Amino acid sequence: MIDAKELAFRYDLFIAPDWRDRFDTLINENLKMPIEGEILDVNCGTGAHAIELAERMRDKGAVIGIDPSAERIAIARAKAQVIKLDDVRFEQGNASELPFESNRFEAVIGDASMLRAEEIEKVLAEMVRVAQPEGRVILKLATHGSFDEFFSIYWEALHETGIDNEVWSALERLINERSTLSDAEAMARRSGLRNVESFFSKEEFSYETGEAFLDSPLISDSFLSDWLEIVPEETRSEVCRHIVSIIERDRYHASFDFSIKATVIAGVK
Repeated sequence: MIDAKELAFRYDLFIAPDWRDRFDTLINENLKMPIEGEILDVNCGTGAHAIELAERMRDKGAVIGIDPSAERIAIARAKAQVIKLDDVRFEQGNASELPFESNRFEAVIGDASMLRAEEIEKVLAEMVRVAQPEGRVILKLATHGSFDEFFSIYWEALHETGIDNEVWSALERLINERSTLSDAEAMARRSGLRNVESFFSKEEFSYETGEAFLDSPLISDSFLSDWLEIVPEETRSEVCRHIVSIIERDRYHASFDFSIKATVIAGVK
């Protein structure tokens, strides 16, 4: 069993550069961030983007990063200390109950790309609450169409295991739980944002084998347990064996690739 400290190091070494950086690049390329005042980075992970934003502000403002993982926060603080950056600080906290007063921040960025669908709107409402009037609110999401290549294989594995009829409706919900782009924009407007705009890119991930895919930190630490929740516990190992077998059978010695729709929704309070 991997402990919380190792999970944080795996996140920093593998998941942040392979997953999170793609969303942060979308923000950097499409949105102009404030260079004065305070910025809040919600679900900041191990702090790379918060530190980057603070360095840009050049003593004219500050960035606060908040994350539920104490271990990730410890890594973020260590990074800031190494470069002697005083304009960023990191706190442990829950994104759905932000420990800040209302109307405080010039901009609020939130990472919901790994959250369950039912959590996202509550997190966005909190982000809007703590943003100043006229402040910018930016939400990172993986929208509908993400992981389609995997879900096709997953259904086949469930069929080969003989439980596809038993779990089909649950699998269908799993496939369709991610918002479409228009639904995500509508959610932003419901949360009180105006001038809502969105940016997205198709991002591809590649693995040499089926086992490498399932064992990768991105999948095993962040998504696999949620995907397997629809399967009876005693059958999960067998389903995983079928997933690997199908990937190996279908890839013809090529890599196994899947894609996501990396999306940024931005609006003004």
